Amino acid sequence: MSEIFNYIDGLKEGSDERFDSFKVESISSIKAIEDKAYLEKPVWLGGDQKFVCLFIDLDDSSKLSFNKRPETMAKIYDYFTQNIVDILSHPIFGADYIDIKGDGAFGIFEGEKASFKALYCAITFKTMFEKYIKDKFDIGEDHLSCKFGIHKDTILVKKIGKRGDRNYNEVWAGRLVNNAAKLASESKNINNLLNPTLPILISKEVYKDFYNNRQYGFYNCCDGKGNPVPPGTEMFIKSDNYSDEVLGDEFYYTFVGWCAKHADNYISLI
Repeated sequence: MSEIFNYIDGLKEGSDERFDSFKVESISSIKAIEDKAYLEKPVWLGGDQKFVCLFIDLDDSSKLSFNKRPETMAKIYDYFTQNIVDILSHPIFGADYIDIKGDGAFGIFEGEKASFKALYCAITFKTMFEKYIKDKFDIGEDHLSCKFGIHKDTILVKKIGKRGDRNYNEVWAGRLVNNAAKLASESKNINNLLNPTLPILISKEVYKDFYNNRQYGFYNCCDGKGNPVPPGTEMFIKSDNYSDEVLGDEFYYTFVGWCAKHADNYISLI
């Protein structure tokens, strides 16, 4: 048999051994990924612990790139993504784990305040995007836009690569990151005629945390432009005519942005 077929057969034998030895190891902290995520071993990290993921993505970047020079797109990606990472690294409400995904990034939050920190990160980037980033680049008739999705779920993650080789990545097989991204993609289906700002979408699981802890911002202080909202006005709007096998029959969204008068009041609660 040829050398290449011997090589393929050897790969198959090793793969079958990993397949038969597959297991999931429970973790209670997302920070355990850096210390416990295995490379060659068929051991994934997961369990019953739920975490919160904020996914932020540049909207229609592939369409935008067709008409722009690579250097222009690189400048946009750099300016856009680096600011996401910087905000996800905020010392008070920052994420416990940060990763780059395509032309966006996501952060994973843990603990009893995870949902609130994730929303505060989303509002912070949304406010910066609408104030500074959206019109930063002269791109003709096109305009920059972005998407937000926040979901709460269990995780399933593993490092894929070779030990001693820096060329490896965490692979997320669970529903947490995928469904946060799926929620973000629903932004286009929200009627935004009455409010030109960007929506932030959250799943039912995240909504429950705000419903049960209203002091963290279930009611909006203003509309993001300094205009007061009457007391009792709900911050989140329930979606209509939605159905997803995992996310269920509803999600919620908000157009809220920070205002100079009230932002620090919410952040101080964290």
